[in-house]
Amino acid sequence: MQNDSIKRYVGKTPLIRAKNLEEYLGISKIYIKMEGNNPSGFLEDRLAYLMIRDALDKGRDTICMGIPGRIMVSVAFISKYFDIDCVFYVPKNSKLPKKSVFKECENVEIIEYGKNSNDSVERSNEVALEKDWYNGNVGQENNLLYNYTYSYLAKELSSQQDEKIDTVFCQTGQGSSISGLYWGFKQLWIDEELKKVPKLYACSTAEGNSIVESFNQGSRELMLTKPKPNSKTKYNSEFIKKAKYNAQEALNAIYETQGGAVGIDDKELLPAKRKLQELERIKLTAANALPIATFMKLAEQGKITDGVHIIVLKDGKVDLDVTKVTRDTLPVPYDKFVELLHTWLTEYTDPVFEINEALEKAFKDGHVLCAYQHGKLVGISVIIKTGFEAFFPRFHLGYIATKKDIKGRGIGTQILQKAVEVTDGHLSLHVDTKNRNAVKLYEKIGFKRKYFRMIYEGIDKQ
Repeated sequence: MQNDSIKRYVGKTPLIRAKNLEEYLGISKIYIKMEGNNPSGFLEDRLAYLMIRDALDKGRDTICMGIPGRIMVSVAFISKYFDIDCVFYVPKNSKLPKKSVFKECENVEIIEYGKNSNDSVERSNEVALEKDWYNGNVGQENNLLYNYTYSYLAKELSSQQDEKIDTVFCQTGQGSSISGLYWGFKQLWIDEELKKVPKLYACSTAEGNSIVESFNQGSRELMLTKPKPNSKTKYNSEFIKKAKYNAQEALNAIYETQGGAVGIDDKELLPAKRKLQELERIKLTAANALPIATFMKLAEQGKITDGVHIIVLKDGKVDLDVTKVTRDTLPVPYDKFVELLHTWLTEYTDPVFEINEALEKAFKDGHVLCAYQHGKLVGISVIIKTGFEAFFPRFHLGYIATKKDIKGRGIGTQILQKAVEVTDGHLSLHVDTKNRNAVKLYEKIGFKRKYFRMIYEGIDKQ
C-alpha cells in the first residue's frame, strides 16, 4: 500500500543564500537550490516519484529500465513506499552508485546484460514491451515527465523567492533540465505570476556537448558534434555528445531567455567544487558541480552583475542533523536553552514563563527537536501534545526558531519536515499573519490556512 509520507520529502528542498560566495565574487544575490536534500540524495527523486505514480495510474505493477545511474537509484529508493516491483538491466560488471539502496529493496531485481548501457537499455525496452511493464528509460512513455520534473522545479523556485529571478544555472546533457525549467517559468509568465522569464544557463562539459557547441557556434539549429579524442573522464561522460529528446527545445529556451550555454573542463570543475565547499560547507560531487563552476567562470569574466541568481545543484546538500532531545540530553544547560529559544524567536517570542511551560509539557508527552549543523546547535522546535484525537490535531507546534546569523540556510524547512514526521502529520500551528516568510514556509511544507485564532482579552470600553 502506498505510504503517503514520502510525499512530504520529495522536492521541497531548501534554497539557501550563499553570502560567503557573494563576498568572494563581489556579486549579490546568489542562492543555491539544494537538491541533495531529497530522500535518496538526488534531484532524480522528483522524477522517480512521478514515474512510479504514472506507472500505477496506468495499471502497471513493474517498472523496467536499463540506465545504470542516479535515476535507477531514485526509482529503487522511492519504490519502497509503493506496491510496485522494479526490474533493472545493467551492463555486466558495471558499478552501481549507492549499492546499499538496492540491497535494502526486496522489490528490486538486478539483471546483468550486455557490454554497455546501449545493450542494457535495448534489452529492457524489449522486455518492457513483451511483459507490458512500465518503461522507465529516457525518451519512452515518460518523456514528458522529464520535462515536468523541471517545470515543477521552476514553480518551486519562484515560490521560494520573493524578488525577481534574473538567472538560473542548471547542468544539462540532453536538454530536459533547461527545456523543463523554461516551460515552468513560461507558464508562470502566462499566468501573470512572473513579469519576465529568467535567463537560463545550460552548464555542461567543454568536451563535446551538442547544446554547448551549437550555442558557441551561434547556431539556432542543433548541431551534432563528435566527442574529442580521449576526452571522456569520470566527470564528463554523462554530458558528452547528448543530442536527443529535448536538446533543440533547450537551445531554443537559451536563445529565447537571452541566457547561455557554457562548457566546463575538469581543470575548472574541481577547483570550483572545492571553493564552494570551503566557503559554504555544501556537500556535492564533482560531476554535479558544473553549475557552480559555470557561475564562477562567468563572474570572474565580469559577465554577471548584481541581481538574483539561482544555482541548481543536483546533489548539493546541507549537512544538518535534526534529532529529538529530552531535558537530560539538552545540548546546553536548561536555562541557557530557554534563553536561546527566547532570543531566536525575536519579535515573535513569548514571556519566559510561557516558554518554560511549553517546554515542560513538550518534554512530558510531546517532542523537543534540536537541529545541529557541523555539531553546533542552530535550530529548536517545541511540539506539544494537545490531548485530542479527532477534535483537534494531536500535536501543536508551539515554537520553531533558528539561529539569527544563519537565516536562509533551509534549516527551518528541515526542522518542519522532521516535526511532521515525528507527529505522523497530526500537527497544527499558529502564525502571525504579518509574518509572510513564515506563512510561505508553512504552506510550502503542506500546512493550509483554516481559520483565524482569536483570544478573549476583554471588552474595549469606549
